[in-house]
Amino acid sequence: MFSWNSSNTNRRDTLVQIPRPNKNRASGLPTPSFSEDQMNFVDAVDAETYRPGYLGPTSFEAILPKHNDSPPFRNRVASHEPEGIHDRMCLQHPLTKSMRIQMATEVLKGLRNYRLIRDLVVLYYISCHAGIVAEPLVINAVNALKSTVDHYDLTSTAPSPELVTKILDNSTRPLKIPATIEACDFHTLFTGENLRLETLGFLMAVAGRSMMFGIIPENWNEELRKDYGGKFADEMLRLSTTCLVVCTLLTPVNDIVIWMFWENLQDTFMMCGYGGSPCWRRVGELATQIYALGIHREANSSDVPFFVQETRRKLVCAAFTIDKTISTFLGRPPRMSKRHIDINLPLDLSDEELCADPVTLEAARLALDANCWNTGKSYHRASWVRLRYRSSHFREEVLDFALAKLDDDAEQKLLDISRRSRAVWESHPQHMRYWSGCWEECPSTVCLMLVNIYLNHLYNDWLIYKLLDKQTLMQNEALLKNSVDMLSTALQLGQIRDRTYDFHRDFMYTILLYGIPSGSVLATALQEQLQSGQPFPSSISRSEIVRLLSVLISHLDIGSCNSGSSTANGNDSLCRKAAKTFTRVIDAVLDPKPVAPVEFEDINVDLDFFAGPPLEGFDNFNFNFMGDGGLYDTVDWTVAGQSTL
Repeated sequence: MFSWNSSNTNRRDTLVQIPRPNKNRASGLPTPSFSEDQMNFVDAVDAETYRPGYLGPTSFEAILPKHNDSPPFRNRVASHEPEGIHDRMCLQHPLTKSMRIQMATEVLKGLRNYRLIRDLVVLYYISCHAGIVAEPLVINAVNALKSTVDHYDLTSTAPSPELVTKILDNSTRPLKIPATIEACDFHTLFTGENLRLETLGFLMAVAGRSMMFGIIPENWNEELRKDYGGKFADEMLRLSTTCLVVCTLLTPVNDIVIWMFWENLQDTFMMCGYGGSPCWRRVGELATQIYALGIHREANSSDVPFFVQETRRKLVCAAFTIDKTISTFLGRPPRMSKRHIDINLPLDLSDEELCADPVTLEAARLALDANCWNTGKSYHRASWVRLRYRSSHFREEVLDFALAKLDDDAEQKLLDISRRSRAVWESHPQHMRYWSGCWEECPSTVCLMLVNIYLNHLYNDWLIYKLLDKQTLMQNEALLKNSVDMLSTALQLGQIRDRTYDFHRDFMYTILLYGIPSGSVLATALQEQLQSGQPFPSSISRSEIVRLLSVLISHLDIGSCNSGSSTANGNDSLCRKAAKTFTRVIDAVLDPKPVAPVEFEDINVDLDFFAGPPLEGFDNFNFNFMGDGGLYDTVDWTVAGQSTL
């Protein structure tokens, strides 16, 4: 360890003398050097790249005096674009030209797998009930990509400089959507001669997720998927993220950019796990793009075709939902607030109806009921978006209490949220509410969605019960019953034997999102009962709790081994740690050691991604098995798979 000895020579003599520039010698001053391109600004940023996009009623542009012939800006909702933008800016690109070319070239090289990408995208939409962008829009786009692949022979040769330059140039231009364009022609705006990087980033993210779910073409077998599936999924996420990075710096925000951000977020969740920092960043970036385009305000979509308007509504609703989910998971403030969003719910139309000709579309709209639900008891992708968005409104209200100190009126306000949440749930069409007999009446994919929607509804009440918890768990019958219901319902997904795609991955997401919170309450209740010797309330069965936790442990054990999957799963370590934690609890309950009684502190799994300060109002609940932080410091409740798209 360094110490200063005052008896040594004079301190001034021992200090290192730092040379200083001679101010009188101008020739000695260091001067920067630039390349010829930098000196002449030949690579200046196009002004459209830095166009601010949507500007609200308090923006700098809104308050400036206008020309005499310009109408005053009185609409508090409408966007306002700045005037007098120059074609070029005196600012060099943050990515040099060579960097942009290299990155775009790498993305285009990924099209050597075009046939596989196309098959995976098509199969994904056949199998998936929870996509956001309408199926015809996506299928038309991926099919249109074939002409570019064939023309430049991208399946067997490297991308030509001509193609790279064209795509980069297209990607710097605004995407203008004619009000009269039909859905069947929409893909022509961003494919073919107008192909853009965001188009490729979007389609590659979809293909990567499809591979992650085990949705493989007929000419693939399970052995091929295990050998090459993981590498392919990794490449698709990498190339999609490359597109995302370049477009962030290069492309004026548009609808296809937001499509890409959404799908890349879903892919990132699957690869990096719920607690990974890339996922948290992606949620914020998605919200940023939505606000920049202004599609969070209904009035800003009045001049686009109806199918674009509906797609925007679905994207905003889905982003709002996932924002509440990951905010709950991480215990962090939401990025999107319902106070700043005034969009209407998307109509409960099928993708085919949404993209149909005007006559068919109008007939479908007229067939909806007064609340815009379909009357044919059908399950559409828009149906799930509507259900989740309504539930997420109540989640935001709960988070307002969970992330702040509770006041004297908190109990009544929370109970009112619970009452209104149940009223909204009961107002949904009967076939959209989970019932135990759905397994005999509906396809497995529909049951999966019904279960997750129901669990999300139950979880709102679970959070409220936790915030109001002022007694021991043994006495909190409402919380115990809610936890038993959540866990038993989640475990029902383990019985699905559908081989259409990898249901196990979706099942594990459900277990992590709902099984661990509910299981933790039940495990802690068992510990309390072991110490106190008091019986459970008459409506709660101790043996049922033990059985449920035992089944939960077995599924977590399987999840920690990734079920033999060839693709990465960022949540594997969480499954492993949670399984060990619950196993210790069950062992202690079934085989108690008199000499070493179980302490509540024994539930200590030290799950890294749960680390963080506990939520206000959760202080009396023992979540030590999650480390010193609260259970919700890093949990996302709508990610990946059927349950989150």
